[in-house]
Amino acid sequence: MRCFFLFASIFSIMSVASPAAGQDSEPCAADMVCASAPATVVDAFRAGGYKAKLVLDSQGDPLIESAASGSQFETFFYGCVDTKQCSSLQFRVTYAKESDNTADLANRWNRDRRFSQMAVTEAGELMVSWDVVTTGGLTKRNFGEVLAVWEGILAELGPFFKAELAAKPKG
Repeated sequence: MRCFFLFASIFSIMSVASPAAGQDSEPCAADMVCASAPATVVDAFRAGGYKAKLVLDSQGDPLIESAASGSQFETFFYGCVDTKQCSSLQFRVTYAKESDNTADLANRWNRDRRFSQMAVTEAGELMVSWDVVTTGGLTKRNFGEVLAVWEGILAELGPFFKAELAAKPKG
């Protein structure tokens, strides 16, 4: 009998934590920015003075191509159901494969940064990303702050690379 209750409890927890639980099925309210309404995200980018080209990623989900602080970046839409009802965004800048792209370099970035993470991809590229949940919507002011924080992250990359890579042994 205990096993029955244990399995019933596990099944109940698993059904509540399904992937659909994070989707944003409510319409985006007026004057809000929502991943579930990609045009609102594009409009917020443009209102903040950023270029924003809306395209589709390899899975058919929305993707925004943009730039700030001298870096090209992409904003991916996540938590989508059938390419709609997306619930979050991931801002991402990717650098080409280099011998300096190491886990140690990424760890030095991650140790002192709160709003982003750096990782080395399986292909050897260096990726810096930041995830933002928009379920229920963000005000335009809030989203303006999101863009400002992301631009600040991008602005920190040049000095970080200069300091960290200049310190490596010559040879």
